[in-house]
Amino acid sequence: MYCIIKIIKNPMRKILSIIAVVILFIASGLVFWAGLSPKTFSVFFVRYPEVAETVNQIGVLKNQAVDLSDMTVSEKILGTKGQIIIKGNTWNVEIANNEANRVSGLSNRKTLYTKTGMLFAFDKMSKQSFWMKDMLIPIDIIFFDNNWKIVLIESNLQPNSFPKIFGNGVKSQYVLEVNALEAQISGLGVGDQAVFLNK
Repeated sequence: MYCIIKIIKNPMRKILSIIAVVILFIASGLVFWAGLSPKTFSVFFVRYPEVAETVNQIGVLKNQAVDLSDMTVSEKILGTKGQIIIKGNTWNVEIANNEANRVSGLSNRKTLYTKTGMLFAFDKMSKQSFWMKDMLIPIDIIFFDNNWKIVLIESNLQPNSFPKIFGNGVKSQYVLEVNALEAQISGLGVGDQAVFLNK
């Protein structure tokens, strides 16, 4: 009986040792990466918050705890597609950064996939006005300041609300339209920090 137990224990020790070495190797790589490129490192953890939580739980970065609330590194908007990350939720977005695209917006679209949306990018902070003209689907509209903090959420706006105007009371620079109630389901609120990444 003793011999059988010894044989079983030794392979387990070997497997656990291999796992420990792999974890240490990965952790060392992450620390090295953090030292060389803090922005890239932060963006990585913003994109994959579960990795940051795991790193904190196993304590591999004892002197560099990963604080997701401090990760506010947004990229400059380039191209026509991107991602917005808020509280671990990611939306793939089309970007409307010229007048023609901003005017048409999501008008006449019959569907909008979950966790997708349209980002309206303006040149500066100002009072932005939105309405539901020619809209066929209900949406949420999320307004951000120039630092990507939420300043207003207009929720569950219905197509038949036209010509009512939304958002005109606050200054914003970025505005995100998503499916109705996604902001509430995702637990978003005024003051939450978003991160924009080019796709």
